[in-house]
Amino acid sequence: MEHNAGEIVELAVRRKNVNISDLSRRLHVNRRTLYNWFSQKKLHTEVIVEIGKAIDYDFSRDFDGELVGLNYMGDIPAFKNDINADHSNSVYYWMEKYIALLEDYKKLVRKMAS
Repeated sequence: MEHNAGEIVELAVRRKNVNISDLSRRLHVNRRTLYNWFSQKKLHTEVIVEIGKAIDYDFSRDFDGELVGLNYMGDIPAFKNDINADHSNSVYYWMEKYIALLEDYKKLVRKMAS
């Protein structure tokens, strides 16, 4: 079965409710790199494993055993979903909201132009 690895990884990141800016800092890459990874049909196993470690997610279930046997318990501490955390004052929180709004607007404009 043909996988779209980038979409699978992005969906897992979104479901874990992980901030893209926080993830990019944790992985020591810029946000654009993450978005580029999300748009690729194929990703290196190391990239998938490192993202899995960072978000505390086992991608072996999503890739039909292609990643079985790889150690997901690495030295990158997992994100914790802190229910009481107030991220609304964070610059990155509002930056992500703004970028998402711009992306939605861009899609709407393209749809209306078609």
